[in-house]
Amino acid sequence: MPLALYRDIYASGSVPQGCTPVRGSALKYTVRNRAVLRELRRLHVGKWKKVIKQGNFGEVHYFEHESGSVAGVKFFSGTGKP
Repeated sequence: MPLALYRDIYASGSVPQGCTPVRGSALKYTVRNRAVLRELRRLHVGKWKKVIKQGNFGEVHYFEHESGSVAGVKFFSGTGKP
């Protein structure tokens, strides 16, 4: 499961440029999957969170490092389903 590190969700190329997050819609969870967490820490040592953020075009799911870097960005248009 190769993951890449990006400075923000737009740099990943997965999220359309016109997509803006809905204020207060972010859900943040602790990463519980040890294999995923190990891969994330290989990219950047420190604390990671799983984030689900609602936007005007759909939903964005990604992992966020405490520094603000992101990895594993996925965009789901409309209802949040692929």
